[in-house]
Amino acid sequence: MRSWIVVPADKDKALGQVAGSGADAVVIDLARAASEDTKQHTRLAARDWLVSHRSQVVAARSFARWVRIGPVSSPHWRADLEAAMEGAPDGVILAECIGTDEVQQFAAALYECEGRAGVRSGATKIIPELGANPAAALHLKPFAEEIHARIVGLGWDAAALARSLGARRMRGPGGLWTDALAYVRGQVLLAAHAQGLMAIEAGFRDTRDAEGAKRAALAARGDGFSGMIAVHPSQVEAINSAFAPTSEEIAEAREIVGLFALNPGAEALPSRGRYVRQGDLARARKLLGED
Repeated sequence: MRSWIVVPADKDKALGQVAGSGADAVVIDLARAASEDTKQHTRLAARDWLVSHRSQVVAARSFARWVRIGPVSSPHWRADLEAAMEGAPDGVILAECIGTDEVQQFAAALYECEGRAGVRSGATKIIPELGANPAAALHLKPFAEEIHARIVGLGWDAAALARSLGARRMRGPGGLWTDALAYVRGQVLLAAHAQGLMAIEAGFRDTRDAEGAKRAALAARGDGFSGMIAVHPSQVEAINSAFAPTSEEIAEAREIVGLFALNPGAEALPSRGRYVRQGDLARARKLLGED
């Protein structure tokens, strides 16, 4: 799950092309503000896309089908969720999530929608986008301490936070995130790793800057993120390449798995001048696709 391409549900042309983007996950975005009349059209478009791509027979490779819904403070999220669940998505990105209480509220509604749509209870996963405003950004610690069973990853929305701050820029010299955004990014990354979850980097907004997008993806992978949002199909290849394991990483992972296979039950074993532990074994198996 390296690349997560987000496609607005009201962009018919983009919806028609996204299955061939090469992304690991396609996220149909229903979180955009719109009138009720427009919302009804986008709900139907999202539902129809999810239904028609359930078997993924038109895609050259399989991909996960997700939707982006919320925030919970909006008047539309329940109706959006009900429509999307008719297409049985693999998961939901909860936009502008401000706390664990919102996750509980959203998960309860999701349980009801699964029942009405005939989806197996608990099958639909959640990735909350955290720190979208200053208050939410200062209360991220609970996500590192206790996590809902449906949550499989954590993300963040740099653009939403920047708007909330009235910021005129999101990146400074060298493409580095500005201080407030970097703070949220770091907290989300740490919370995800503390819980053993995916950490999803925010998208690179300038679709005209291919080199900037490539650098951003490499930086995200280097800092420990497991995947990244793509805001345009042209960014998918760079993200997939940045997050692909290197031959050295694969070799080391195989060594770690082999060490523990020869020493079942061991808590720590020496490898390459350091001790590797059960957490390293879990990461090695995940990298090799054995988890």
